[in-house]
Order: sequence, then C-alpha cells, then structure tokens
Amino acid sequence: MPDTDGRRKRGNAWTLGKSHERGDLILIRCGHCNIKRWYEPSDLIRLFGDVDIDLIDGHMLCEKCRNKEFVRAEARHLTARERVGIRVRRLAEIRVVRRVVWKDEE
Repeated sequence: MPDTDGRRKRGNAWTLGKSHERGDLILIRCGHCNIKRWYEPSDLIRLFGDVDIDLIDGHMLCEKCRNKEFVRAEARHLTARERVGIRVRRLAEIRVVRRVVWKDEE
C-alpha cells in the first residue's frame, strides 16, 4: 500500500451535503457500548459544516460511555420499511459553555 504521508485521498468525498440531497440518514455507532443513533444530515451540517462523513468520527462523543475512540459514522439510504422503527434525533439547540481557567502568578 502506498504511503500517503498523512494526506487524504483525492476524489469525490461523501459529504453531509450530498447525504442531505440524497435523503440519507447518518448512523452514529459506538463500538464500545454498542449503541446506535440516527441523525439528519442537515442537523450535523449546522454543527460541523459540510464535511466528509469520515471526519465526524473523531468529533462525536458517545453519550453513554463518554468515549470518542470507538464512535463511527456512516450514511445510510433507507427504504420506507427500514425507516419505520427508527427514532431520529433532531437538533433542538446549540449551547455554548464558557469556562474560566485561572493561573497563579509567582
């Protein structure tokens, strides 16, 4: 396998915008606690921008085990029958938390 020196492959990346146009849902799965959550691509675009779906993996945190390492994202185009039993999480609001950090001078 050729060495890419840390560069990403060129070509058509599957972005959140393309998933939104196609009508996909984004499946976020934690491999550690085996939890699955479904999201609308438009909600994730508001958080991360129109990025490649593979780049979401390192930025999502599992709410159950509080771990980033095992979280994987993939786009799925579901049929109506598959979508019947799925609960899609929708973005209600974005909160910005400001924390104060103090440093002692000597």
